[in-house]
Amino acid sequence: LTVFRDQEFSGDMGSHAVKRIEDVKSLRASLSHPIRPESYIAMDNFYTATVYVKGAEVIRMYKTLLSTEGFRKGMDLYFERHDGTAVTCDDFRAAMADANNVDLEQFGLWYSTSGTPTVTYSSSYDESRKTFSLTLSQSSKSSEPLHIPVAVGR
Repeated sequence: LTVFRDQEFSGDMGSHAVKRIEDVKSLRASLSHPIRPESYIAMDNFYTATVYVKGAEVIRMYKTLLSTEGFRKGMDLYFERHDGTAVTCDDFRAAMADANNVDLEQFGLWYSTSGTPTVTYSSSYDESRKTFSLTLSQSSKSSEPLHIPVAVGR
């Protein structure tokens, strides 16, 4: 959450798009382990750039999916439940889900999947119908598709 907040502040001071590109580029170059690995050698090698930057991207996806207002409701519930206590990724996900009455179980895959997915797209515009079509596909190390919220036209 701290990295997400720092990224939002840095984006407000400059460019959100440029900040996101910088952060995601660093993710591609860093270690490719999950946010919540099944095991680790020592606790001091657990907290890497992957954990912090990838974690911030997952938090950003919650905000995209739930809207700024829904995200705020989730944050309020999260702090009401957990302020001053140790928490898990699942505690955060549960607060977001409960505050917005949505099922976010599929987001658990983000916590256990190593690497970052590759998303490809194709698009077309039908002039006669005035319809734009966007098709996205993904590949990742997950056995199931990862939920990737996409905002268009902001």
